[in-house]
Amino acid sequence: MLTDLTVDETGVGFTAAAEDRPRTVDVRLDGRRIWSFRVADAVAGPEDRYRMPWPAVVLPYLDGESTVGLHPVDGQGSPQVTTARFGTADHPVRFEDAHGLGLMVNKWGTIGHALADYPAGIEQRLLDRVDRVREVMAAAVDVDVYVTGGTLLGPYRDGRVMPNDDDADLAYLSGHRHPVEVALEGFALGRAVTAAGITALRLSAGHLQLHFEHEGRPDGYVDIFTGWIDDAGWWYQLFPIRAQVRREQLVPPATLDVEGHPEPMCREPEVMLEELYGPGWRSPDPAFSFDVPRTTSDRFYGWMSDQHMDREPWEDHYRYDVRGGRVELGTEPSGYAQQLAGRLAPGSSVVELGAGRGHDALWLARQGHRVQALDYVRWPVLRAAEAAAQQGLDATFRTVNLYDPRRVLALGAELAARGEPTVVYARDLLATLWDVGRPNLHRLLSMLLRSGGEAHLDVPRSSLRPDPSRGGLLHRALDLDVLAAEMAPYGLVVRGTTDVVEDVEWPGGPQQLATDGTTPDSTAPDSTAADGTSSRLEKTRMVVAWQRRR
Repeated sequence: MLTDLTVDETGVGFTAAAEDRPRTVDVRLDGRRIWSFRVADAVAGPEDRYRMPWPAVVLPYLDGESTVGLHPVDGQGSPQVTTARFGTADHPVRFEDAHGLGLMVNKWGTIGHALADYPAGIEQRLLDRVDRVREVMAAAVDVDVYVTGGTLLGPYRDGRVMPNDDDADLAYLSGHRHPVEVALEGFALGRAVTAAGITALRLSAGHLQLHFEHEGRPDGYVDIFTGWIDDAGWWYQLFPIRAQVRREQLVPPATLDVEGHPEPMCREPEVMLEELYGPGWRSPDPAFSFDVPRTTSDRFYGWMSDQHMDREPWEDHYRYDVRGGRVELGTEPSGYAQQLAGRLAPGSSVVELGAGRGHDALWLARQGHRVQALDYVRWPVLRAAEAAAQQGLDATFRTVNLYDPRRVLALGAELAARGEPTVVYARDLLATLWDVGRPNLHRLLSMLLRSGGEAHLDVPRSSLRPDPSRGGLLHRALDLDVLAAEMAPYGLVVRGTTDVVEDVEWPGGPQQLATDGTTPDSTAPDSTAADGTSSRLEKTRMVVAWQRRR
């Protein structure tokens, strides 16, 4: 049994016997579950002592005094509860979003919401939306739809929706057998959902995420996952399933009662549950995480792509960047933006890519320029748009996904149709963009610069996060000759470069990495500071133009 709980800013410590290692515990903050882990995943010390570090996403919130408890999920033994103080605040720890909704660490290790933390009635509201979404799907595509994931597991196993779940899950079985046809069908479905007035976020060609609000606040979401069976009898369902299954094991759907809603489920639900959660699906495990075989994930990536790379970590960063959230928008322009302003003609048309919170875009608009600012993440874009409206600035903000070639082409055509010289500005974008996104960026620049103008881009000379698989967000140096060679087929040429040294603040904590994957020397001029959040980096700023190829 777990005993002797201690808590500090680095993690939780406890004593456990060897037979407790397979057990899962909930971590509760002032009585509310915020995280779960397996004892076996904690770091073992002498005398049966264990230590589990806080997830990195929780650390910025640890300021105040609260009770912290470890509660065995199986109900065996007594919970361990203690009072802990973090930081200097004299109020309870506030692990919540801007709307006051409680947050938790989900199975991906990122921040999310549990259904139990939403206002009362969330289950019925979410199920009503599931029924509405199924109506839209039925009118748009000829597929068999059924609940999947936690929306199947909880009601089928426990007879109720799981309070620790964070969404509702739908899947469908396409009648097509080839991934290209399945993807085209998925795009048609996305257009139908959007036309029905539902906010849709495309994560891949086979995965849509539908978002809803209630009383002006986020109120859960519904995932839609594509599935099909190929000519060899392999069943594929995004994102984790690749199995030999007969079609009649899945359809026609049966019916499952979900909190009073008759919902469709696959013909043999145990088949789906075992493929999703393994043979132990009958035992509740809130610390479960998916372990998708490489042979499966590679196929899905090759066929359906991934248009959601790093979006959630960036949104988490903006959620818990407390200092950044307190700075008045538009009041802290970067040195790069100020240097750019010195080159601009009065009233220039500026497109900023990767605008972040919008400080540079709003500041440039305040200098009299017409600015369109674009970013991958949603919350900062919405807040910057509100600030521009309140201040009466000629700046518009919208989301754009550089990993989605269809959106890039549509955006490029829209902006290029204005037929005016455009200045494109992108600070710290190339360092954070995965390789698969760079061709889309080059295509967009090619479209925007054909009427004149120039693009201003920068790249670091050394990396802070060359290997994000070790934690953190991608930040890496890129070779200028390689970039120039990549741009050339799009008619882009580098007209000039300038080397500068900048102070860079980067999310990710103390385990920043140098280019070779080692921890940088904190005494070096371009290294990470002792707290792991600020560096002085050498960067190269580039001026890029388009020229007609001969």
